[in-house]
Amino acid sequence: MKYKNLIFGLLISLTIVSCDCWVLVDGKVIDSDTKRPIKKAFVEFTNIKCTELVRATAQNVETNCVFATDSIGLFFMKSDNYGFCPDGPAGIKIRKVGYKTKELELNQGHLITDLIIELEKE
Repeated sequence: MKYKNLIFGLLISLTIVSCDCWVLVDGKVIDSDTKRPIKKAFVEFTNIKCTELVRATAQNVETNCVFATDSIGLFFMKSDNYGFCPDGPAGIKIRKVGYKTKELELNQGHLITDLIIELEKE
């Protein structure tokens, strides 16, 4: 009986630890010609669940998370896939009016830092 409880506790602990899988991405969006930062560019996951509740009239509506770059082109993204690891590499889409939309597949794992994304003007 003592070993049965120990094994059960171990299995529960391993399950909880294995479900802790978030995708975090941070970086900078710049103009491909001038290398200057692009502010208010929109960045979003293409294949990872990320939702937020927004107020729309009298009820909450679920929408896809869209992250924006700050005044010096920096952004930070975090998935909220409730601990479930994505099946493949993270995909992101970057868009800004006046620039070509860019889609990337990130193969670096679940923590991607210091990503530099260059956008071309249309």
